[in-house]
Amino acid sequence: MNPNETGVAFSGGGIRSAALCSGVLRRLLQVRAKVDYLSCVSGGGYTGTAFLDWKYRNEKKVKDNEEWHEEFFDNMRRRVGFICNWEKPCQGILDSIMVFFLMLTVSVIEPIVIYGSYAFPLAFINDYLFGKLLRAKVDCDHLTAVPSASNPDATAQGIREHCLSRQGTVPVAKTILFLVLLALSVTFYTLSRKLSDMKSKYFRLFSTIFFLFLCFTFLPFAINDFFIEIPVWSRVVVVVIGVVLWFVLPMLRHKTSYCIMIYLYSYIIYWKVYEAKVVGVVYSDGLFNRLLFASGCVVWFVPYLRKSRERLVHVINRWKLRKAFYSKESSRTGECLEILQDIFCPLWTCLLKNQRQRSKQHTDQQMDIHSDDEERCNNEPPETRPLNLSDLRGTEPELISSTTVHNWDKNARTDIDYDILTMSPTAIECLHRDPSNVNQFESKLDPRDVELADAMATSAAAISRYDDSLKVMRLSTILGFEMGASMFGDMRAVKEESCIMKSLPLLINILRGLPLIAVPAVYFTVGGERLIDVGVIVFFVIHLILAFIGAFADTGAERPNLWEKIARWFIVHVSFVEFVRETLSIENIGPMPPPVMQLSDGGHMENTGILPLLKKKLKKIVMVDGGYSTDEKRYGDHLLKALMLARTELNCSFTGQGGRDVISDLLETFVKPDKPNERKPRYYRFEVEYYQDEVGKVGEGEIMMIRPRDPRKGDQSEVKTWEEFGFNLEPNDWGNSPYLTGEEVDKLTFCCCECCNKKSCLSGLSELFCDKFPNTSTANQFFTPLQFSAYHREGYRACIEAQAAEFLMEEQDIQEV
Repeated sequence: MNPNETGVAFSGGGIRSAALCSGVLRRLLQVRAKVDYLSCVSGGGYTGTAFLDWKYRNEKKVKDNEEWHEEFFDNMRRRVGFICNWEKPCQGILDSIMVFFLMLTVSVIEPIVIYGSYAFPLAFINDYLFGKLLRAKVDCDHLTAVPSASNPDATAQGIREHCLSRQGTVPVAKTILFLVLLALSVTFYTLSRKLSDMKSKYFRLFSTIFFLFLCFTFLPFAINDFFIEIPVWSRVVVVVIGVVLWFVLPMLRHKTSYCIMIYLYSYIIYWKVYEAKVVGVVYSDGLFNRLLFASGCVVWFVPYLRKSRERLVHVINRWKLRKAFYSKESSRTGECLEILQDIFCPLWTCLLKNQRQRSKQHTDQQMDIHSDDEERCNNEPPETRPLNLSDLRGTEPELISSTTVHNWDKNARTDIDYDILTMSPTAIECLHRDPSNVNQFESKLDPRDVELADAMATSAAAISRYDDSLKVMRLSTILGFEMGASMFGDMRAVKEESCIMKSLPLLINILRGLPLIAVPAVYFTVGGERLIDVGVIVFFVIHLILAFIGAFADTGAERPNLWEKIARWFIVHVSFVEFVRETLSIENIGPMPPPVMQLSDGGHMENTGILPLLKKKLKKIVMVDGGYSTDEKRYGDHLLKALMLARTELNCSFTGQGGRDVISDLLETFVKPDKPNERKPRYYRFEVEYYQDEVGKVGEGEIMMIRPRDPRKGDQSEVKTWEEFGFNLEPNDWGNSPYLTGEEVDKLTFCCCECCNKKSCLSGLSELFCDKFPNTSTANQFFTPLQFSAYHREGYRACIEAQAAEFLMEEQDIQEV
């Protein structure tokens, strides 16, 4: 423990927290407070990472000075409407159109294309295996030749032969089939629930397969025997209900998606098995075989579309944030082609960058250029590319960005399948208590592999399928966006693969769709019904093998055997294998990081950002809490949750001022629930003691929490202008003083344009939908410069009132710039 090291934590809370933290940052920069570590979560990372990006770009020109500091804050204020900038109407219209098409692509178009590609092969295999059992037994000897649109040259002999080839069975055979599939599905499902996670995965796949076969046999039979008599509009209503549930109930979104998919698949299977008419389309073998051929073509592109669906919102959000808040040098990087590569094929982008890196190192060696290690590790000079975490090595304060990693159970005996992943210029590691545990990512994942903007956007991936809190109807969740990202657990192994291994994924992907493309093509050229059977069966055998690899593989062992290494390679490189694991909710059990880590907002586990600083056992910590609270009575919730995690994960102990219990002290001196209208403090101080197993107490420190307050409550005993604090700021942009008035707060609404924000008549409506200052809902990310300025001023005032800079520098002189 270094007794002189200090840290600042910027909490999550979207753009609201970013604005609040920027005000605190202005004060700390003004007095040149020494901060060794800056821990950021979610929205706090907007300000923290953007500031370090600006600092890196500017300190090569000039050292810290108020000129570029002011330019940085003014840039954040002006470009706060990074999602939809309605300050410029034309830009706002374009941004809104982009959001609409983004939602349409992610939520509608891509799922239809991805899942629709498997519908016709599945209909064929279902007819091949169960068709005769589903069809009723008919008398083929008394059929007459009736020409139709699908078969204009029908003859009596041809009709009879076709009837015999598709001859059905007696009704009891269908009943036995349904009962057997149901019994097998229930049996395997029960076993998967009763056994441990390590063993249940062996039964989960079989339970899913038999359940799908049950659905894809019973539903087509029900459509043919019962649903066909129901009016068309009532059948459409089923789909409409499913779509409505998908939108308004986020916690049922994936289950609803599967139900809609099974329902629509059943109609395609019904079309094939019973050679019926669906939505006016008459079945014919020629049409169906052409659709099989088209499915094979689409299957080739499915891996890229799946990656696109997973990463599209994340990459666009990252690009918008970088363009809005980062320096001009960083915002100019990342052209359209590079963005598209990152969306559709992130692995290819990674390998391409690695190839450039090796090429540059080879060129340097030939030219006998002896650059330092930092320059050699980068693909290109930082001036021509986005910064990665390694570029910030040596830049103060040291950044720590927190995200949540999911589906990783390090110990099979616990039910915890998530952890905090911290990313800094010096290391990427998980937060854990046991000091004997080595860093699982050492020699696997390096800070140079993570772009600064990517760390920021991943930490701010608030909307994610893994967030259990998304059980309420919000605008953001209704849109269907998922901002979570993925990252390879062993990037070095991927980079060091041979050319042959790098080409294998493309070959496997070609083999996946080849039977559906080559066989129908040969059929149309040469003829032969059996070729279609062979092609579809080979297609499904390939996918079953890949499904078994994904479902049965163990991937978390500390020393993986050959089979586990092969499975990890398939999960990283073959999209279908990863899809199977996600569908079956198979976790990575063991100390080894997952082959593909699923990451989301760091605030899903801990929103304050204080835990990484406590792990470093710092002497002084300032935590800026910009998280959302429904009212002031819950102002201590985020802090208390963080303290409980620190006690269990980091072996810390906390006491209030004067040795009191920290919970009682927090409620009485800061929250004050019994005095709702009294002017309350904007800060709370308490003490921490650091312990280590088998050693005991190893250090102590002090923590200060800063929280915004409603300026309409309490007396304004003292008001100072910006000039009195040493700033010459434009009053129209930043107000006359960091001290907000009630009139200024009343004019803040949820509107995304400045003119509406000044109409106090909208304040009641705004409070109803998005709450009010200083607790504007995190769902409202459409801030205007006026709203940003208000939270910025409140952050500066809170820092002044708390004397946070003096707290960090109690034993040092404070120098006003």
